[in-house]
Parts: sequence; structure tokens; C-alpha cells
Amino acid sequence: MTAKEIIEKVKILFTELTTPPATPVAAPLAAPVVTEYDLKDGGKVSIDKLEVGGIVMIDGNPSLPGDLELADGTKLTVADNGVISAVTPGAAAPPAAHEMDMATKFASFETSATEKFTSYEAKFTAYEQRFAANELQFEAYKTELAKYKTMIEQLLQFGKLMVEKPAALPDPAVRGQFKEEMKETDFTPGLF
Repeated sequence: MTAKEIIEKVKILFTELTTPPATPVAAPLAAPVVTEYDLKDGGKVSIDKLEVGGIVMIDGNPSLPGDLELADGTKLTVADNGVISAVTPGAAAPPAAHEMDMATKFASFETSATEKFTSYEAKFTAYEQRFAANELQFEAYKTELAKYKTMIEQLLQFGKLMVEKPAALPDPAVRGQFKEEMKETDFTPGLF
């Protein structure tokens, strides 16, 4: 293999190393919906689904086996690892004493919608700031990578120049000595 072929292979290798790989966009995983319930004796539990097979969590840990009663009278039997093994519905809630008039309902709906939209706007603003910060960081990486790529290309050009046009003629004494060293070296495939 000639020196030019070696330099070309090294150049191809550095080009492959400096090209950033394409990153696939992974779909975000849907988080299970967890609802918090009050216990009749005053504590709080989180339940992913209020049915047999659901998971009861207390302070982020699975509930111990036993019976629990929610504030609405619903009784749960919890097995190992916080899994619900039985659900007994509580007494039906008493009917509302009086219904709200339409103006009160509309005012309540308007207040709720305004609060939600304000919350969504704050979340979107936070996301926009995070994306802008990531873009700046990405641009900094691209600039740094361009510097390294330029340095490597210049080194390859220097190496190519050294092989093609050396500054002085080779010393015949050194050249003969190099050939003898090459003969002594074992280049059997598979050693490296």
C-alpha cells in the first residue's frame, strides 16, 4: 500500500468521524394518568385506574397489602405491590341542593378556561426557551466541529504534501537501513 493510499483512507476515516450521525426522533411515551384520592382517615393515595388491576401508590411507593377506604366510601382491597384486587363502590353522593343559574355557570367556565389558557401560555413559553437554548448549544457544537474538521483537513494536506514533495532527497544510508528493518518485521495478517 502506498503512502497516498494510506492518506486517502485516513482522510475518508476522518470525514466519517466528523460527520454527525442522524438522530432518529423518538415518539414520546404517554405517561399513565394518575389520580389522587383522599382516604377516609385523612391520608392521600394515587391510583392509576380505580378498578381491579389498578395500582395504589402512597408517597410514590406501592401500597402495602390490606383494605383502604376512600373519602367517598369506596372500599379497596390491595394485594401485593399495590395492585387492587377488589373494589366495593361507596354510597352514591347526595344530590346537589340547588342548581346554579346560567350566569354563574358561565362565569365559572370562563374563569376556569382563562386559568387553563394562562397555564398553557406559560408552558409554551418555557418550551420555546428550552428549544432556543438547545439551538444555541447545537450551533456552538457545529462551530467547534467545523474547527476540528478544518484542522484535520490541513493535517491531511500537509501529510500528502510531505509524501508527494519532500523537502530533501532521502539519505541513501538511511534508506538501506529502513529496507533491512522492513525485512525483519513480520506483517502476518491477523497479528493486529
